[in-house]
Amino acid sequence: ESKVLKKVWFQLHWLFGISAGLVLALMGVTGATLSFQDELLRALNPDSLVVQRQPAGTLALDELVRRVESAVPGKTVASVWNTVDGDQAARIMFSPPPGQRRGEMRYVDPYSGELLPAPVGEGFFGFVMQLHRFLAMGEAGGQVTGACTLILLYFCLSGLYLRWPRRWLSWRTWLTLDWRKKGRAFNWDLHAVAGTWCLAFYLLAALTGLIWSYDWYRGALFKLLDDAPASQQRQGGGPRGGKRGEAPKGPPPQVDYAALWNSLQRHAGAGLTGYNLRLPPVAGQPATFYYLLDDAPHERALNELTLDPLSGKVRSGKRFNDSSFGKQLLTSVYALHVGSYFGLPGRILMMLASLTMPLFFVTGWLLYLDRQRKKRAVQAARVEPDGDADAWLIGYASQSGFAEQLAWKSAGQL
Repeated sequence: ESKVLKKVWFQLHWLFGISAGLVLALMGVTGATLSFQDELLRALNPDSLVVQRQPAGTLALDELVRRVESAVPGKTVASVWNTVDGDQAARIMFSPPPGQRRGEMRYVDPYSGELLPAPVGEGFFGFVMQLHRFLAMGEAGGQVTGACTLILLYFCLSGLYLRWPRRWLSWRTWLTLDWRKKGRAFNWDLHAVAGTWCLAFYLLAALTGLIWSYDWYRGALFKLLDDAPASQQRQGGGPRGGKRGEAPKGPPPQVDYAALWNSLQRHAGAGLTGYNLRLPPVAGQPATFYYLLDDAPHERALNELTLDPLSGKVRSGKRFNDSSFGKQLLTSVYALHVGSYFGLPGRILMMLASLTMPLFFVTGWLLYLDRQRKKRAVQAARVEPDGDADAWLIGYASQSGFAEQLAWKSAGQL
């Protein structure tokens, strides 16, 4: 029974490998390309994305918005992402035109309020992101990448089951490669050992990536990990979000940026290192600050502050460090997905594991083609017994098909 089960697991493993392997290889390469997107863009655009620190510090929120809106008459600010006393340009998103959901985004010097030139390379990384999430095919491609992410989970579990060695307590058996092997034996060894090295990273990438692929999966995780009441749990979110409806209609909100800035400073204190202000599209809705403190474990360890946009009165506030471990994991999904949850070493290791993804597609195909070649050789070596000849019983044990081929050749000679 165990042999039959193992054969079924193996058949599904190679079947998925030769079909979904190419998509996973593409997702791995594009994911690795996006691993250091911000650093690459900053290196390519020192005049647009990098600013000089000034002793006076970055402008207060109200002064920054005033200067930006004065430089672009007729446009109003919808969101601001800025670091405090850093060397990164601030990002300003303007309110969208009527009937649209997104407005123009510009980079700004947070020390002077000067609009900076548009950076180069963002279009390339935007296309790479579309390939990574949707194969640049829209929602249909998203369904393919979601299914392949589920298949990646199966690869991790079935690969571990299929290669489970007898000496499973020996770390050398799991993690070392025998460079003396050649041909099929070396390809199998490389496929299995490299898979063991990458196993934890692929499991982490798949389990977090599914959040942006399936609503049922995201909803189940929120029910399991979120400490908020069920009525307050966010079912959407993440880079992909949920389905978009029509743009909200109504009068624009009245905003007192000075009041908002004062409230943020009071609640964040001297440890404030960065903030993202999101204004409501219409009046009657709250504004939201997502902000980072100097003790944040990673760039997505965001605290949340909900305020009245005109008075600056705080409606609610949530601190990352005060949340339950499950809630912290939900907030850190993107950081877990890219490895930054574990700092720079985590990002580097996740990038290397992603770059390794095509290796499994190539070695898997080589192993598949080798099995097919040997299967054809075995069929060619089979001979029909002569009815008048004496009977011969030839026993063989074959894993790759070579011993079976020799057995049939021996039968033919006999």
